[in-house]
Amino acid sequence: MKQLLFSAAGNVAYAPGSGSMIRLGGALAAAGRAGGSAVGEDGDAPSSPVEQGQSGDVALWGEANDFPQQVLKSLESNTILPSVLEWKTRAVYGGGVVYGRVTDYDAGGNEVFKRERLPDVEAFFRRSNIARYAYEGLQNLFTYAQSYPELIQSLNKQKITTLTTQDTAFCRYSVPKAGQAVPDLVHISANWPDAKLGDEFTTSVPVLDPYYDPVEALKADTRGFKYVYPLALPSPGKALYQLASWNSIRRSGWLDVAQSIPEFKAAMFKNQLSIKYLIEAHEGYWKWKYPDWDTKVTEERRRIISDELSEFEKTMTGVAGAGKSILSLTITDPRTGEPISAFKVTAIDDKIKSGLHIEDSQEASSHIYTALSVDPTLVGISPGKGMGAGSGSDKRIAFNNFISTHRFHQDLILEPLYLIRDYNGWPADLEFRFLNPLAQTADVSTSNTSTATGGQPDAYPTDN
Repeated sequence: MKQLLFSAAGNVAYAPGSGSMIRLGGALAAAGRAGGSAVGEDGDAPSSPVEQGQSGDVALWGEANDFPQQVLKSLESNTILPSVLEWKTRAVYGGGVVYGRVTDYDAGGNEVFKRERLPDVEAFFRRSNIARYAYEGLQNLFTYAQSYPELIQSLNKQKITTLTTQDTAFCRYSVPKAGQAVPDLVHISANWPDAKLGDEFTTSVPVLDPYYDPVEALKADTRGFKYVYPLALPSPGKALYQLASWNSIRRSGWLDVAQSIPEFKAAMFKNQLSIKYLIEAHEGYWKWKYPDWDTKVTEERRRIISDELSEFEKTMTGVAGAGKSILSLTITDPRTGEPISAFKVTAIDDKIKSGLHIEDSQEASSHIYTALSVDPTLVGISPGKGMGAGSGSDKRIAFNNFISTHRFHQDLILEPLYLIRDYNGWPADLEFRFLNPLAQTADVSTSNTSTATGGQPDAYPTDN
C-alpha cells in the first residue's frame, strides 16, 4: 500500500494509488499539540498566535466593536484624509489589472511581460468585474489595512466563478480558537456594532487560510459555495485585526488640532464681523456736559448716551463718513485735575485677516500627509501662507517613487487571482499585473515606454 500524502494542515490526505482526496476533519489534531499539528513534507504547520480574552461568537473590533465606524467619522470630519486616501487608491490602481506571461528578462533584470487574451480568463474578468474588485480592495487596504475578497464556486465546486470583495467596515471575524491559523467565519453586516448573528441582515461566510495551500484546502472544503480569502497589511503586535499606519494621526492628537482650527475660525467669522471698534466714554464726560447728570433717572441717562453714540457712529461709518475727522475731546478730571479723554476709540484687531493659526494649520496638515505617506505636491497645495503646488519635476519624481513603493499592495490584491488560476486550471505560468503609468518628462518619447517591462508597462508624459 502506498503511503498517504497529507496536507500541511493535517485535514486533507491524498492516496496516490486510487487518486482519492480524503478529508480528515480534525482527526490528526488530537495526536498533536493544541490546535493540531501538520503531518507531511513540512512536518508541522506554521505557528498561529491567538490573543486571549475573546469570547462569544464575534471577535470585537475595538472595545465597542465599532472601530471601523469611528474611523469613518474621523474621515468625514477632515478635509485631507478622504481625498488623499482616494488619490492613493486611484494612483496605485493606475491602468487596472491585466494578465499575460513573463517571456524574458532584460539586461537590468526587469520582466518582459507580454499580455494575452484567453477566453476563460476574459469571461471570468467580465463576470467578476475585476476593475471594481481591484479598486475596492485597494481602498479597503489603504483605509483599514485589510480587505475581504469573496470567492464563489460553481454548483459542482469544480470552478471558481466569481471574485468580489466585501466592505471591510462591514466585516467581523468569529472568535478564533487556540492555534487556529484563521477564524472559522467572517460575519458580514452593514449594521455593526448592533448586528445580530443569524438574522436576515447578517451573513456568515467560511474563511480560507491564505498562508498555506489554500487551493487544496478549498477543494476539500464542504462548508458551502462561497469563501472569504482575507488579505491584510502586516501590523506589528496585531493578532487579528490589523491597524493602518496612518491611524497614528488619530491617536496623536494632530487630527483634533486640524479639525479645531476651522471650527475656531468659523466662530470668529460669526462673532467678530459685527464688532469693528471699541468706543470707551469716560464717566466724567457726562457730568461735564450735563451738570445735573447725578439727578437724572436711569432711563433719561440711557437715552442721552444712545443719542450721543448714534451721532458718534455717523462719523465712524458709511460712505458719508469717509475722510471725516474725529474730534478728540479732552476734559479735566475734577478729582485729580488731570486731563482725560472723553472718548477713546480702539479698532478691534482682525485676527482672521492677519492669518491667525495658519502656521498651526500647516503643521497639522504636514503631519497628516506624513501619516498617509503621500508627498503633498502630488495632491495639490498645502493649506497656509506658503502655498505652492511644486514643480513638474517634483511631481514626477514623487509620483514615480510613490508607485514603486506600493508593489506589495498590488501583489496582495492580485493574490486571490493566483489561487483562482490554479483552482480553475488556467495556464500555470499566467501572471497578473497592475498597469503602472509612470510619469515621464515631456521630451521623452512614449513609443519606448509602452512595453510591459518590470510589471510597469505604460508611462504617461508630464511637463517638466
